[in-house]
Amino acid sequence: MRERKVFFGKRAKYMYEFLGWAFKNADDWRFMNYGFAYENQADNPELLPEDEVERYCAQLYHAVASQIDLTGKKLLDVGTGRGGGSSYMHRYLNPRETVGMDFASTAVAICQKNSAGIDGLSYQQGNAMEMPFKEGEFDAVTNVESSHCYPDRAQFFREVVRVLKPGGSFLYTDFTPSGSDASEEMTLWMEELQAAGFENITSTNITRNVVKGLDADDARRVEQINTRFPFFLCRFARLWAGTKESWIYDDFANGRREYVIFHGVKPG
Repeated sequence: MRERKVFFGKRAKYMYEFLGWAFKNADDWRFMNYGFAYENQADNPELLPEDEVERYCAQLYHAVASQIDLTGKKLLDVGTGRGGGSSYMHRYLNPRETVGMDFASTAVAICQKNSAGIDGLSYQQGNAMEMPFKEGEFDAVTNVESSHCYPDRAQFFREVVRVLKPGGSFLYTDFTPSGSDASEEMTLWMEELQAAGFENITSTNITRNVVKGLDADDARRVEQINTRFPFFLCRFARLWAGTKESWIYDDFANGRREYVIFHGVKPG
């Protein structure tokens, strides 16, 4: 099973809707990404005790969002999943207002339940191809490990430009498809970002940090899968979670796919 056949388009939506329904009461499961480990532990952000268990997943959001100072800004997190990343950014990086958006209605319901009482943090359902926001509504947009599921990545980039204020930042990360030429994929990525209207685009390869994070987090992921999932779904869940025996992990560890952080700015 390759991710183009499993984690894409309507199949991805149905899968995330199912996960939201099946694990709607798993309040301690807040992130759905491969994580990030800093080379130097001195760079690790300080976390509250309740956030420590999902440190590596939180650190991926920190690495992406801390490319700029979010203090006082209005932030949109597209593909917010179970809300851990948007909650982390809002509580630790001090935006004035944070809106998390996801295509899966069950995910949005979980986010709304878990964020009750947090001032300035809200969630709503929406399609990344046609976002339900006004032009120029946000100072920054984040998107973490989500766009590989979208049917039209270039259209998503155009929507991000539309909802950003002039001078606003797009803080974005995802990975290349397995079996693709990394340099060709990077060229296509940059062309799509430029065609959408971004300028001053920077990119950082974080594949090594992602593998390091998966290594450090592997025991927790395996334990959570064995605890939460029925036996017949555990193999699929380990693939989806990137545990060490999965081909996704092997692709990252052996250079068959790369994980990249981008920052682009809307002119103005």
